[in-house]
Amino acid sequence: MTGNNQPIKGFRFSAIAAGVKKAGTERLDLALIASDIPAQAAAVTTRNLVCAAPVEIVRERLQSGLCQAALMNSGNANAYTGAQGKSDAYELTELTAKKLGISPELIVPMSTGVIGNPLPMERLRPKIPPLVERLDSSSYMDVAHAIMTTDTKPKTGILDSETSTTPFRILGMAKGAGMIAPDMATLLAVILTDVKVPPSLLKEFLVQAAAETFNRVTIDGDTSTNDTLLVLSGGHQGAIDLGQNSSDEESFFSALKTACRDLSRQIVRDGEGVTKVVDIHVLGTKNEADALKVARKIAESPLVKTAFHGEDPNWGRIVCSAGRAGVVFRPDNLDLSIGGIPIVRNGFLVSEDWETAAHAAMQQPEFTVELDLKMGNSSTTVLTTDFSEEYVSINADYRS
Repeated sequence: MTGNNQPIKGFRFSAIAAGVKKAGTERLDLALIASDIPAQAAAVTTRNLVCAAPVEIVRERLQSGLCQAALMNSGNANAYTGAQGKSDAYELTELTAKKLGISPELIVPMSTGVIGNPLPMERLRPKIPPLVERLDSSSYMDVAHAIMTTDTKPKTGILDSETSTTPFRILGMAKGAGMIAPDMATLLAVILTDVKVPPSLLKEFLVQAAAETFNRVTIDGDTSTNDTLLVLSGGHQGAIDLGQNSSDEESFFSALKTACRDLSRQIVRDGEGVTKVVDIHVLGTKNEADALKVARKIAESPLVKTAFHGEDPNWGRIVCSAGRAGVVFRPDNLDLSIGGIPIVRNGFLVSEDWETAAHAAMQQPEFTVELDLKMGNSSTTVLTTDFSEEYVSINADYRS
């Protein structure tokens, strides 16, 4: 996907500085996305037992399959804030709904930031009217900036595709740089499309797309309390209606997966302190679930990730991580390569000088680790990063 200033038909955007984390700051931290009409909607959310108040409301309100606006803030997760946190989120959606002239049931809140602090309602309430008044069709980049926390850059993209007869567009935006090992979504992501998709079909597509993209990335192994991936499907006059043209479903689903994959990779590339992006490709397993277990165990190993940072082809750490994934394989029969350089073949180190070549491959900002267990025909890939000193520094000082 590419980023540009083109709007997507039927949606408007706005962002404002509300001082969510600190009063007086000019940093954008409160945002609104509004559809001209109630949109078909679906979401996937965190499986963390300690889920935030906004996540609970998203689950409640999207049971109808409709949503007309998303109210988002950064700097405060509104998580572990009890009944007050939920009451505050309800109040903000009610204030927004009144200004928009729609039902509050059609608005979902989304929050990201520090856990455990109540929302600064005295600063948020007066910002709702100007936030609504600023809505326009081109300010989606402002929204992308407003939902950032430790991100160094916004994650956005526009994908233009087509069915057999009609072009369509998908616009995506996401935030996330740490606490990312999503289990159903990522920290915050919104995907908009001018295709009209029935809610049940949209949910089916979204769950599968998230499983193949957002749920295949990890930065630090932590799953957020606020993970939410929201998709809004417009229905403006002349829009493609997948409910009436099932032959175009595959075109839309393929484009949705492409959009999700692009956003998830942007998140990993901008991970906290990241200097290396690594594809962990595991193949030769009896089923995909086994491949995922092994790949994720390697991808989340601190020892492996620190070796990536040091550009050290420490193959023993990789094999060790694979061995504790709970998947049966023959250690004396596996193949392992790093950056395309063979290191282990049939369970033995290759005889030639692999270390110099592998070290050189790891000096690239992105490379692949491939592990073939030779137990079957299934495979998968998990995207991961290195662990750096900067990652530790960022998270040691996160609340200050």
